Amino acid sequence: MSSPRLAYLLKKFPRLSETFVQNEILSQERLGAEIHVFSRRKPDDEPRHPEFRGLRATVEVLPDPKEIDPWRVLFAGRDPEAKLERVRSVVRTARDWNHPRFPGLLAEALHLVERTQELGIEHVHAHFATDSALVAMLLRELGGPTYSITAHAKDIYRNTVDVALLDRLFGQAEFVVTVCDANVRFLAERLGARAMDHVRRLYNGVDLSTFSPSTLPREPAHVPSPQVLEPQVLSIGRLIEKKGFHVLLEALALLERRGLCVEATFVGEGEERPRLERRIAELGLGDGVRLVGALDQDQVRGLLRTAAVLCLPCLVGRDGNRDALPTVLLEALASGLPAISTPVTGIPEILDHGRAGVLVPENDPLATADALEELLRDPGRRDRLARAGRARAEELFDARKNALTLRGWFEEALERRAACASPA
Repeated sequence: MSSPRLAYLLKKFPRLSETFVQNEILSQERLGAEIHVFSRRKPDDEPRHPEFRGLRATVEVLPDPKEIDPWRVLFAGRDPEAKLERVRSVVRTARDWNHPRFPGLLAEALHLVERTQELGIEHVHAHFATDSALVAMLLRELGGPTYSITAHAKDIYRNTVDVALLDRLFGQAEFVVTVCDANVRFLAERLGARAMDHVRRLYNGVDLSTFSPSTLPREPAHVPSPQVLEPQVLSIGRLIEKKGFHVLLEALALLERRGLCVEATFVGEGEERPRLERRIAELGLGDGVRLVGALDQDQVRGLLRTAAVLCLPCLVGRDGNRDALPTVLLEALASGLPAISTPVTGIPEILDHGRAGVLVPENDPLATADALEELLRDPGRRDRLARAGRARAEELFDARKNALTLRGWFEEALERRAACASPA
């Protein structure tokens, strides 16, 4: 007998920058879960990580909300009066939300009422407490499956977040995962007790067998003279404000003025690329900094195993957005690569408050340059940090262990649903 059916409801799947979602689904499948993925929008035309080929789940792209006929759904099947009453109740409640996309989200939810019934879906999980989570909540209020949410960063920290709606989303969910203790503290200051009763901290995990230290010794980064070093500094992420890539460029320019010409590789794409390219030229960094664009996980693993230092100087953006638990820092720790970052949100939890990596103040090029120079000139310290980082990854960020915890929460939610559906 197959296990109860679980669906993931996502804005777009797959996405190159959201490896944590793909890895989570793959981990659940390895534990025996039968999963269906609803992608609310067609995925972007971008490379796929090699691991995507191992996905068993069907990925179903929803029709555009404008193409959905809600009247057909409402009057199909049994008891259309009950369906209409649920819709009336939802619309009455939603008037207070003043959500600009509500009509389209309601159409998606009505479409999913029918599809989840056809597929036998009993529980839906959404990543990010944004529109996908709202569709999951509407689906539940229309008589569909129960739902849960993973809350990350932009969905809770941005200045535009509607706290009252967030409180409702969390309060109606079976449970809410968030990815670091810093997020839990932030939410506890803003949400009511009922919503917080559903919040649970669970770190994202990485595959410790594929992200692992190289079997070969890491190339030393000795500095015999103030000449060009081997390429050592690596930075990975979407090219957006909160990653702080411009801070790293300023730090590299400071090192060059000191006579330490360090080659650096930036992996990722994003809206900040033109600005970064201009700044590279202005600082005279020339060929010492390479923007190589987006890469798949195999290519990223190769860079993590050969670089000397990973630097990700995250900061709080002007709109309040910030990183909660940057996946690349988890991958660096697992790969035995010393990391430099900032004390933003959950990053100190990753780097064990400076014991498994180096923390520098956010938006501080001088402190970032000093930390880079110290690590590049001290192979012994890099080795100690690498060992501490790997131990930290094994303790807290093992994808297999964390997947078991999440699987248990899914099973509890499904059991509660079954108990409610059973006659007394």
